Amino acid sequence: MTEPQTSVHFRLTKLDAMQAYTLKREIEGAYFIRSDVCVDEQSPEVFIGMVPLKESLFDELNDYVIRQQIKYDDCDIFVEAKSPSGDVAVPRVVNKLLKYIDCRLTFALAN
Repeated sequence: MTEPQTSVHFRLTKLDAMQAYTLKREIEGAYFIRSDVCVDEQSPEVFIGMVPLKESLFDELNDYVIRQQIKYDDCDIFVEAKSPSGDVAVPRVVNKLLKYIDCRLTFALAN
């Protein structure tokens, strides 16, 4: 029987280039990708920041969100899981982060 594989990231969905590079520099393990979405013609490049969800990063992540004035609607906790049985146990670290940053949860599930 194959065990479920789950990864959890804090995702920032609308970063500009400076915010994206600052995220990567300031938070261990953080990275970003260029989004295909164009917000408007004045700032055509949008980046998606990804931070592995670790309790040791909560303070840094919270500080980053406040300093960069990230709106809670522009971030989520992204849970990606592969499970042959269909059941996914969400790690407890997700509940702990929600006490710091009240954001939505997004799930991507595959068999």
